[in-house]
Amino acid sequence: MVNKTKETTLKIDKEKVEKGLLKSRFPQECEQIPLEALEPEEKEVVQKCINHEEFNDEEFKLLKKTLQKYRPAIEKYKPSETIEAVEKTRKSIQTEQEWLDIVNNEQDRKLLVNVPFNNKIYPMEFEIQPLDDSRVVETLQAHVDLFKDYNASEVQLFAKAQQGEPITPEEAQIVAKMQQDIESKASVDRIKTMNTFLANQLLLPDSTADLDKRIEFWAKFPFMVKSAIMIKVENRLGLSEQSNTELFPDS
Repeated sequence: MVNKTKETTLKIDKEKVEKGLLKSRFPQECEQIPLEALEPEEKEVVQKCINHEEFNDEEFKLLKKTLQKYRPAIEKYKPSETIEAVEKTRKSIQTEQEWLDIVNNEQDRKLLVNVPFNNKIYPMEFEIQPLDDSRVVETLQAHVDLFKDYNASEVQLFAKAQQGEPITPEEAQIVAKMQQDIESKASVDRIKTMNTFLANQLLLPDSTADLDKRIEFWAKFPFMVKSAIMIKVENRLGLSEQSNTELFPDS
């Protein structure tokens, strides 16, 4: 009798937690799911969750099942290369020269990109050039605006997909939704700014000295792959945002 009472109490507690998530976490997760990829019944409960509407028991079960299917694709994404990079820089810097060695390391200036085009992969090896501060504000504003509505996990997933790395069907649907939105926001002026920035910051081993030719190269580059490269370059140049928890671990 005691065990049965305990099980009943645990069930009630679980239901309370889930009802609480229905007002907080669940709507946020639902907003990241592409509605057009869902079955009609799934789409209905996801939309109701986003709109904070009431659920009956069957609808709530379907919502949880749908979220369970998509949650691996929308949870915080931690690529292995990011984890490795954090571990490499975990050691405390002791001298100014140590930092200069890190910044000036030739290997850190290399960017390898597998560019997909017409069902083929073209490996390219770029060298990231030192930053000219006069281009920072204009370029960042143009590019950040394209991704301002996405969290860090979605941006990392987008970059992974554009590099041709394996992703799940659910992740692919999220990326497709992002692509459609990003392409609709990419004005001609923004794209021109990105092309000029990349023409200045990335050079191939035998790049031409003619800046206009390099800009033409980027102008004919696949847009989505180019956006993913921008994310990588911004990270390498220290232009990406960092949370205060990462910057100040004791705060």
